[in-house]
Amino acid sequence: MKKQPDPILSIRLPRELSVRLDKAAKNLNLSKNDISRHAIRGAVAAIESNKYSVQNPLDIAVTPRVLTGSR
Repeated sequence: MKKQPDPILSIRLPRELSVRLDKAAKNLNLSKNDISRHAIRGAVAAIESNKYSVQNPLDIAVTPRVLTGSR
């Protein structure tokens, strides 16, 4: 049986945030997709751990030893 591909999420970023994300990706030697995926994973974990209550601003502090998908 063929494995289903992972779903694709397409988002539009303000130009300023896109530039910052590009710079961060280059400095970390990661792709923008890798950083975005980790940020979304962290945001969902924060929301779940807070019993689905969101506080503004959403404070995400995720510092894994090795980032999955890093080069």
